[in-house]
Amino acid sequence: MDEIIVPIFLFIAIVAIIWLYSHYNFKKRNTAHETLRLAVEKGQQVSPELVERMSAMNDPVKSDLRRGVLLIAFGIAFVVLGAIMPHDEPDAMRGIAAISSFPVILGLAYLGLWRFSHDR
Repeated sequence: MDEIIVPIFLFIAIVAIIWLYSHYNFKKRNTAHETLRLAVEKGQQVSPELVERMSAMNDPVKSDLRRGVLLIAFGIAFVVLGAIMPHDEPDAMRGIAAISSFPVILGLAYLGLWRFSHDR
């Protein structure tokens, strides 16, 4: 029974983390837009600098750089964790390196997106 419950909770946790991240990111953007809308409704002057700063909060170019660096760091940390943990299997490190290659490759892809969009 425990052999089935652990993977189920692992996948539920992954879905919950992704949902929470998306939900709070949506709330952050929605709050910024609501603030701007209230300022316009009350007749306050909205400067171009304010709009520029609010749009910089959701800048995908900066997000690509941050995500890329974090994913690469996560992959490297996973390899280091696998290297320092004691294990009896000689091929255990090979599996850990294979699993950690996914965030590293995704991080490199995000850095590539950042680089190509940064040149514009």
